[in-house]
Amino acid sequence: MRFLLPLAASLLASTALAETFVTQSTVSDVTVYPSQARITRSAEITLPQGRHRIVIKGLPASEEVRDNLRIHHPGLERVALRMRRDFPVIETPDSPERSEAEARVKEITTQIDAIKQQAAEARLAAEGAKAAIGFLDQMGQGKGGKLPAPDELRALIGTISEETAKAGATILRAEAQSREIETRLKDLKQALASAQAELDALSQQDDEQIYLALDVIAPQDVTVPITLSYLSRGVRWTPSYEFDLHSGDTPAITLHRDIRLSQETGEDWEDVALRVSTSTPDQTIAPSELYARLYRIEDPIEPKARYQATSESLSRLAEPLVEAPMIVDEADDSFRVEATEAGVSYTFAEPVSVRSAAELAYLSLPPVELEAEVIAQAVPLQDETAYRIARVSNDSGEELLPAEARFLLDGELIGRSYFTGLTPEAETELGFGPIDGLRISRALLDQSEGGRGVISRSNQRNTVAEIEVENLTGRVWPLRVLDRVPYSEQEELEISWSASPTPSEENVDKQRGILAWDLEMQPASTRVITLNTRLDWPEGKVLR
Repeated sequence: MRFLLPLAASLLASTALAETFVTQSTVSDVTVYPSQARITRSAEITLPQGRHRIVIKGLPASEEVRDNLRIHHPGLERVALRMRRDFPVIETPDSPERSEAEARVKEITTQIDAIKQQAAEARLAAEGAKAAIGFLDQMGQGKGGKLPAPDELRALIGTISEETAKAGATILRAEAQSREIETRLKDLKQALASAQAELDALSQQDDEQIYLALDVIAPQDVTVPITLSYLSRGVRWTPSYEFDLHSGDTPAITLHRDIRLSQETGEDWEDVALRVSTSTPDQTIAPSELYARLYRIEDPIEPKARYQATSESLSRLAEPLVEAPMIVDEADDSFRVEATEAGVSYTFAEPVSVRSAAELAYLSLPPVELEAEVIAQAVPLQDETAYRIARVSNDSGEELLPAEARFLLDGELIGRSYFTGLTPEAETELGFGPIDGLRISRALLDQSEGGRGVISRSNQRNTVAEIEVENLTGRVWPLRVLDRVPYSEQEELEISWSASPTPSEENVDKQRGILAWDLEMQPASTRVITLNTRLDWPEGKVLR
């Protein structure tokens, strides 16, 4: 008998166990992290006072279970713990649904085998008929001997004609049967594929399991709850977001949220208590070591080998501290959200079932309503139209996580993008597609450089750009136009610029040279922005 994981010393040979008790464990609680999950199994057993062995069945046969197993059994003194693969035999209880699905697959497979047998028999009959026709044909041609008398010849011809007709009819029936069989086989193969898919969808659970043997001492008659927990990397979850912007006089955004969950642990989850968390248990938990660095000087003609530490590997810093823990109670009682320094977690009030390797589950969270300020924003240097931008503040009281998201306008899907996340009370801007009726154009009206235009010096450049905005929609649009002018960090390179009208903001978002104009575009109106730029640099220098 092969041991998988001896976790304690074997019992003394002279010590006999009073009795062996057997119980089945099932998955009861799961906490899913971004890269792994902690799975908890539960069992219960009643023991009389004394020393006993408890056999716990149902554990999947995996290294993750062996290496990370933790077991809790209040009220019992543990003497030893063992895990084995080959004894006792693990029963695999089948559900009525699974039994019906297996029976359906077997039934269709039997039908296919029977039809294939009919096809083989039809082929044999056709081949026999073709051989008979060949033989009769040779007889009709008189091959293999002299011709018989006239009366015998007439009888022979009649026989050959009759037998040839029978053989031809056999071939025709076989060909018709073959076509019918091909049609029936095609239908049955489709039915078999559908039945097999139904069977696979019920479970991809691994049949191979191991058992756990606990040698314990019960100080008195007791009913003991037993919990076993271990880590598994066969689980994944990500948030799934859908932002729906409702336009109108009071624009707002409804954020529909799901937890997208799949698992390939080799065991099905039936009505488990589920919690998902953004905490990362496999992260680095302590700052890197920092080593002293010694410098010295040497004779350049006698270089010596010297050790150089890699600065990148030695200069990593610990993650900064986050804010104090905060717990948020949702009005919706279908789940609970909790935010701590370790991360955000969601605990579902209702039990959850997920099949192993057979399902992708979307578990709904309550929607979030966000007030929005909608404007148009244009970048004429890159685009020919303005885009609808919603400015929002996260007043939901909980963190909105980074996720791939879908964006809708009044219920219509307009695109997908990555949402970078939003902490409570933070603000952001979300794009909701182009506004086709706001046309943007940018033209370079004049560009002169030394030796090519009016200016004769080779160290000066002048440019004149014109931005035109046209509102072809039937409503007023607050519009922000973004453009740029060059900037310099060298005193010798002088840059000056002017604009009409004057920009509403310079160095937008602390980006030097980025300008913004905030305009109110009336229906059927056109606005023009003129931007003049001049660069001067010393003789003999090259502009880069």
